Amino acid sequence: MSTILISGAGGFIGSHLTDALLDRGDKVLALDLSRKIPPNLRDAGRRAGFQYRFCDVKSQASVRRAFATRPDAVIHAAASVGVESYLKTPMSTIESSVIGTRTILRAAMKTNTRLVYLSSSEVFGRNPDVPWSETSDLVLGNPAVTRWSYSASKGVCEHLINAARVQYGLPTAIVRPFNIYGPRQRPAFIIPITVHRLLNGLPPLIYGDGNQTRCFTHVHDLIEGILRCLDRDAATGETFNLGNPREWSIRDAVRLVSEAVGSSLEPIYEDPRTTFGPGFEEIQRRSLDPSKAIRLLEWQPRIGLSAGIEDMLRWARAHPEWLRGSGGIDSALRAI
Repeated sequence: MSTILISGAGGFIGSHLTDALLDRGDKVLALDLSRKIPPNLRDAGRRAGFQYRFCDVKSQASVRRAFATRPDAVIHAAASVGVESYLKTPMSTIESSVIGTRTILRAAMKTNTRLVYLSSSEVFGRNPDVPWSETSDLVLGNPAVTRWSYSASKGVCEHLINAARVQYGLPTAIVRPFNIYGPRQRPAFIIPITVHRLLNGLPPLIYGDGNQTRCFTHVHDLIEGILRCLDRDAATGETFNLGNPREWSIRDAVRLVSEAVGSSLEPIYEDPRTTFGPGFEEIQRRSLDPSKAIRLLEWQPRIGLSAGIEDMLRWARAHPEWLRGSGGIDSALRAI
C-alpha cells in the first residue's frame, strides 16, 4: 500500500485517478482549491484510505504542509483547463501552471518523491508533421497571441521537470494526454458537449467545417497509462504520448454521438473566430504515435470511440444533475 498525493484531484482526470488508486488499495491525499470536498470526490470521500485537503499549489506553505505527510509519489494534475482560461485569463493560466509546478517540484525534490506530471498534447502546438512522437518539435505561434499561453506554459513545466531530473536526479515521468473524454467531464469539450446538448434536445455545435481531426481517448485508458508511469521503472525519466491513435474528424465524432443518442438534429456550424475572438488559431490535425508507451509501458488503449460514447451516455442519463448543468461552449476545442 502506497500513499499517493494528487494535485487537482477534484478535476475530471484527478477524480478518476483517485478512484483507481483507491480501488487497488492505495491511500490518496487529494489536493484541490475547494474548501469542501469537490463533487467529483464525494464518493471517494466515503472510502477508506482517502484524505482531502484544500491546497493552492502556488503556495509554498500549503504544498509544504501536504508533503509533510511523506507521500510515496505525487501525480501533479492541477492546471487551469479550457479555451476560456487561456483566452480570457492568460496570466492566471500561466501562473497556475508554471508557479504551481515549480512549487510542487521543489517540494518533491526535498524528499526525492517520485513525480508524474500531466502535461498536454497542446505542447505540440501547430506542428504540421503528424503523427507526433515524443521527440516531435513543439511549434507554437506568436507569444502576443494568448491562444498559445497554455501550450507554452505546459512546455515550460516539462523543461522544469526534466531539469530537476537531470540536475538533481529526481525520479519523474511526463504524460501528454490526447483529447480525453468520459464520465464527469464538464460539458464544454467536444464529446461531452455534444452528449449534453443532444440529451437536452439541442442540436450539436461544430466549430469551423468539422474536418479538423482529433484522437479521442477514453479516460479509463488514460488512467491505466498514468498508473503504469507511476509503477514502472521503465517510465522514469521518460515522456509519453497517451492517446488512442485512431484519428476522427470532428464531424464524424459528432455524427457518432448523434447516432448513439438516436437524434436526427442537424449540427450548427460556427466560426471559432466569432466565438473565441479573431486571435484564435485552430489546429487542423492532432494525431499521435503511441508506440513508445506500447513498448515501454506495455500499454494499449482498449476503448474505441463508439464504446466510449455509449459509456458516457449511460453515465449522463444516470446523472440528471450533470444534464441540468451548464452546457457552455468556451472549451469545446480544448485538446486534453
